[in-house]
Amino acid sequence: MLDLDSYLLRAFLTVAEIGTVNGAAAKLNRTQAAVSMQIRKLEELVGVTLFSRSSKGLELTSHGQIMLAYAREMVALSDEVGKRLTGKMIEDRIRLGVVEDFAAGHLIDILSAFRAQNPKVEIDIIVEPNRRLASLFEDRKLDLVVCDITCLARKPTLIWTEYLMWTVRSDFVADTEKPLPIIMFEEECPWTLPTIAALSQRNIKWKTACVASTLVAMATAVRVGIGIAPMMLNTKPEGCRTLDRSADLPGPVRIEIGLYAQSETAEGARYLVDFISRHTAILSS
Repeated sequence: MLDLDSYLLRAFLTVAEIGTVNGAAAKLNRTQAAVSMQIRKLEELVGVTLFSRSSKGLELTSHGQIMLAYAREMVALSDEVGKRLTGKMIEDRIRLGVVEDFAAGHLIDILSAFRAQNPKVEIDIIVEPNRRLASLFEDRKLDLVVCDITCLARKPTLIWTEYLMWTVRSDFVADTEKPLPIIMFEEECPWTLPTIAALSQRNIKWKTACVASTLVAMATAVRVGIGIAPMMLNTKPEGCRTLDRSADLPGPVRIEIGLYAQSETAEGARYLVDFISRHTAILSS
């Protein structure tokens, strides 16, 4: 039976988040040697290698990826038990930046569950385009941000993959003999290039029928019947449908979303990061 000390698990999680032993040691206020020893001891306990070295620093092995989910759960449960037994309730205010498409769906269930467990934590939700969110985060005007990973140079705490599906009004009929009318993102949006790439991969003739600067604008254009729009499934407007996959039509647009946290955050923000990490299945649903 394994006896995994939360002290070792916290060292493991910090190294996984930062990517270097030096950085983890600084964050934990421990020596580099101490953190290295804790990682070695944990690897000895579980009997597998958790990290491999690369040009970018330390990266999780396949075993390390499995360990990551369990470590987060065990540390979070340990913290929660401590708070319940001592009667301590987190009181904090979190500035959370979220790209509009996620504010409209994916995070609602997670934030609702978090607030139910932490009623004294206030959350300011700032909804902006990807690059604007990245700028606010770099200026330290946000504690946490959820945005496209191409907008920030730093390593995210969590990454998940999303697909934009081609969405049309229910009665829309695609005429493959004519250029497809595409409802396109603004040029500076990081999803513009992968959208164009998805169209180019199949040599599809298309034209920009409309440029939408917001999710509401894109949904409106689809419902009016202006054209075809790349949208996340959970943001599909009422009375609309996604196009069937066909060789004559573009494939789904793959994007990667990251959760970022400031290097120094208050307890509430750290707990929300752990909470989101433990509920990533909702993000993929």
